[in-house]
Amino acid sequence: MNVLYSFNNRITKILTSKLSDNRLILFIAGPAVMQTLVKSSFSLIDTYWVGKLGSAELAAITVANFLIWGALALGEMIATGTNSLVAQSKGAEEIETGRQISTTNLINTFFMTILISICIIPTLPFLYDIINIDAEQIIFTDQYLITFLIGMPCVTLLSTCTAIFRGNGDTKTPFYLLTTAVSLNFALAPLLIFGINGFLQYGMAGAALSTLVSYLTAFIIGYYLLRKRNLVKRFSEYEFSKKIIKHTLKIGLPVSLNGLAFSLIYVFISSFVADYGTVGLAAMGIGHRSEAIAYQISVGLSLAATILVGQNIGAGNKDRAEKLAWRIFALGMASTAVFCVFLFIFSAQIAAIFTTDANVIIAASDLNKITALILLFSAAEVIFSGAFSGAGDTTPPVVIGFTFNIIRIPMCALFSPIWGLNGIWIAICLSVALKGIFITYWFKRGKWKERKFELSEKKENIIQLVDGE
Repeated sequence: MNVLYSFNNRITKILTSKLSDNRLILFIAGPAVMQTLVKSSFSLIDTYWVGKLGSAELAAITVANFLIWGALALGEMIATGTNSLVAQSKGAEEIETGRQISTTNLINTFFMTILISICIIPTLPFLYDIINIDAEQIIFTDQYLITFLIGMPCVTLLSTCTAIFRGNGDTKTPFYLLTTAVSLNFALAPLLIFGINGFLQYGMAGAALSTLVSYLTAFIIGYYLLRKRNLVKRFSEYEFSKKIIKHTLKIGLPVSLNGLAFSLIYVFISSFVADYGTVGLAAMGIGHRSEAIAYQISVGLSLAATILVGQNIGAGNKDRAEKLAWRIFALGMASTAVFCVFLFIFSAQIAAIFTTDANVIIAASDLNKITALILLFSAAEVIFSGAFSGAGDTTPPVVIGFTFNIIRIPMCALFSPIWGLNGIWIAICLSVALKGIFITYWFKRGKWKERKFELSEKKENIIQLVDGE
């Protein structure tokens, strides 16, 4: 227990000290941003090496990643709820409640992820038909996607593990864990994709395997650290709690359903892109990788917003929670603006990192230029979504996200015949701009401040919480 108190006291002193708001944000956001940038390296590494196999394989991993977004959106719903609830427990100084939430949700993550994978795999042929990819791309996509889905608990367990650290105000340990995983993936990816003299040559499946092994290794280390710091109980002490599950899903489920809808909408969008062949799908995949740095910076700032808003809500400091959210937003705007200029000017050069196909580079370059014009709106959407999550109010991001994501489909149908692939890029980016505008307005209304932290030992005994009463 001395380790627990030492760790918690160190974090608490920092969070309650007289640091300026900017220094506090940087203390939390710095490692969180680095963490998300490192996490994005997984897809960058896989895309880079798979691109060496050919354009067909590059198109296949693009399709696979869109479907993985949906799978992970569901698989990480517990991590989303855990981050918010543990942060609120921390702010309310309810350490035992936080430990119980963390232990329960690690176990729940494992079983829920297995169930999700079992449900998704049989639907893949139907989804491929919607996207309208050819037989060769289906083979390559299956090799990567099915391997990933079978091993997906490796990914979601690490997500919940890092959410527990972040909820306790520790964003450095998740960064170290993901850095370890990425370093391992960097070495394993080319080995398992290309092999050595025919040995360990698994191609597309090897790309997925390298990611899974890396995540699993990092999770084992992370769980050891959680136990050492006494932030979770032993798995043998797990007790089913309806109340913890209810409040976790209340926060995480809307976000996950929105992520699933986002993924499925991209399935339909991909059917428009597939009309332009391998070039269109490969270019769309490169476009997403090209904006990854700016997007992941926003995600890191979003995690900081979740932590600081959640802890201040738990402590009853709602006005300060709002003030910190706006400070994080301003920081996000400044950093994203710099990247927008860089992406616009070097759009073709960035695309050329992933492929040597001239037609793909041209299409991806156009997408990069259009994306550069709306990344500021994307940052607003992501950061305020994190702030809403910290407050336990995930309805606004879901309503806004679902509404403007789904209108991408009719806009693609309208713009594609007029401007070709660029019409699809415009439809996607226009919806992003609208989401950013509306979520900023909704956050400014301040209704989220009416939310309360409901899993409090001060309101009910922890035994009652465990029993679900």
